[in-house]
Amino acid sequence: MMMNIAICDDDKNLRDTVESYILQYLMKNANDFKIKKYESGESLLKDIDDIDLVFLDYDFEDGGANGMIIARAIRQKKLDVTIIFLTSYTSIVYEAFEVAAFRFLVKPIDKKTLFTILDAYFNMMNEDKVIVIKKDGTNNYIKYSQISYIEADGKNSIIHYVNKKDVLNCSENLAKIEKMISNNSFFRCHKSFLVHMKYVDSFSRMGLKLQNGEEIIISRPKYRAFCEAFGEYIDRIG
Repeated sequence: MMMNIAICDDDKNLRDTVESYILQYLMKNANDFKIKKYESGESLLKDIDDIDLVFLDYDFEDGGANGMIIARAIRQKKLDVTIIFLTSYTSIVYEAFEVAAFRFLVKPIDKKTLFTILDAYFNMMNEDKVIVIKKDGTNNYIKYSQISYIEADGKNSIIHYVNKKDVLNCSENLAKIEKMISNNSFFRCHKSFLVHMKYVDSFSRMGLKLQNGEEIIISRPKYRAFCEAFGEYIDRIG
């Protein structure tokens, strides 16, 4: 499968340097990839539907919207793109969490650090398993990363996709699907909901808010366990 990578920064020298480092890494670790460079976040947004991984400038000094504004716009259009910030400020880590940035690289870019981040990215992608759901005699192969949450519908279930308004109605009950998903990134927060913690934006005792704006209730007995599971998940992804 083709992997599409974007480098978005208003500094041409930095764009070229990051591209050179990525090429050095990918020539040894990946075969099918395409890199495209952008000098503004606005131009990147026009192509974001086709992008898998973006290296995004945090502060565009030559004008235009800053990286956080662009990252929020990306999340409104596409939740499963991976964002790595390019920045001169280490203090952005808390803001980066808001848009579920994967990592951030401090300028000037260190090649060894970039390689380490790419190692982590590919390790994450390699762990992206597939669940097979049969419907109307057809096998549907769904990557875990494509699932936002799964909802019980009586004895059936509804699989909600990350970037689609479409859903998949299936005859398997939620308990069966929970057993099928052998991944500790999902949590049964309620008898009717199995949520992918990757896409949780915030939570309280009242419920979970997902990055796409949807809200899911959490049962009172599950709240403490969810806090612990979510904390472990955040620690694990670094």
